Amino acid sequence: MERLTRNSIPGILCGIVILILTGLPGSLFPRVKPAIGLDKVAHILMYAGFAFACLWGYRKQFVSNGLSYQKRAIFLTILISIAYGGLTEIMQETITVLHRSGDWRDLIADSIGTGLGVLIFYLFFRRKK
Repeated sequence: MERLTRNSIPGILCGIVILILTGLPGSLFPRVKPAIGLDKVAHILMYAGFAFACLWGYRKQFVSNGLSYQKRAIFLTILISIAYGGLTEIMQETITVLHRSGDWRDLIADSIGTGLGVLIFYLFFRRKK
């Protein structure tokens, strides 16, 4: 369990930052136009960083273990990141104190960011042949 916790620290810290940012009142953020605006770019960057950080803690295992480990790590990271994005959107919609509203387009941006973070990590740490 100690190894799991130590390796998970980058992802956990990034997740805490995202939780804090999504929990701040909406009035603290500038209003932007719908569709692709600053808020969607922020979601993409946050979740790219989150996916990258989740994998970063396991980079030594990612490089040294085989393809099956890499596939499993990538799958779990994508699953966790998208589920976390969905959870934060539900939280924004249901906790009225936040004065925020959940948005399915934010979840799509979170998913795109997750894919981008995984891709960047994979390109940096794929097993050398």
